[in-house]
Amino acid sequence: MFKHKYIITVESDIPPQICLGDKIHGATVVALETEQYPDLVDLAWLTKRFPMSRDTLSRQLELFNIGSTGKKLYDPNIVVPFLKNKIEHNLGGKGKTNK
Repeated sequence: MFKHKYIITVESDIPPQICLGDKIHGATVVALETEQYPDLVDLAWLTKRFPMSRDTLSRQLELFNIGSTGKKLYDPNIVVPFLKNKIEHNLGGKGKTNK
């Protein structure tokens, strides 16, 4: 029987109190990773993380641009939560009817 890999993402100002080898509801923690955002990000960085085109991202983040019109730069601590919230609200709403 093959083991399955499950990925859980947690965001917090302080690290979670999880250690390698801990048991969580029958699963064992085998890896811990952290991602640190750069001070400023561009559209290329954002397109790798969000399923949107450069044009769509540029339009939606126009108010958050702190770079120039030629080189658009954004504070990831502001735009990442904004985009995640936007994606969550867009999922499952269009074209579905409850019968």
